[in-house]
Amino acid sequence: MTVGELLINGGWAMVPIYLCSALALAVFCRKALEFRAEKLSNLDWLEGVVESIENSEIDDAREQAKKASHPVGRVVVAMLGILRKRPDRVEAEARRVGSLELQRLEKHVGLLSFIAQAAPLLGLLGTVLGMVELFMSLQGTGASNVDAALLASGIWKALLTTAAGLMVAVPALAAYSYLNSRTDNFRLVLRDAIERVLTAFPTTGGDGQKHPRPQLVHEAADAI
Repeated sequence: MTVGELLINGGWAMVPIYLCSALALAVFCRKALEFRAEKLSNLDWLEGVVESIENSEIDDAREQAKKASHPVGRVVVAMLGILRKRPDRVEAEARRVGSLELQRLEKHVGLLSFIAQAAPLLGLLGTVLGMVELFMSLQGTGASNVDAALLASGIWKALLTTAAGLMVAVPALAAYSYLNSRTDNFRLVLRDAIERVLTAFPTTGGDGQKHPRPQLVHEAADAI
């Protein structure tokens, strides 16, 4: 008997488990492709941005960050955009935009954790219902009249849903752990990038005027 035939014998209780499996696969593929497209670990462009900031070339630094098409780049663009108008709000802008970028990356990832918890419960529910149906069909028959083969067949068919639920839950949990580790690593990268940008701001601009250096560098980064 093939795996497909085994799954078919699980009955209608397998339907929600099938749906969980398809949903988990769709979420993981979408987020994995999204993370790959964002190139989260590629920050080669940041060196040029920091150098331009140190030389008071704020407009050039902003253009470089914008061309990077990177989540960190969008945070840096927001920080540099508000620097001249409200230098006291740079840290707040870093927190706001950084939080939005993290929320965007974490969107739907929690669904994998839910599936990893729900799939075994759905499988257990299917097993319990299958056992109830089995014993209801045996109700009224004498102990000597119970067909052992029929009883065994009903039990293993009922247990199929539990096995299927675990088969869905384990990969879903692994996928959640992988994507969650990627977002955690990005959070560290984002904190480091914000600190580098904030500490690169010169106290004196190219026009010879004093520009207040943003304070609370660590607090701004730790708030992400």
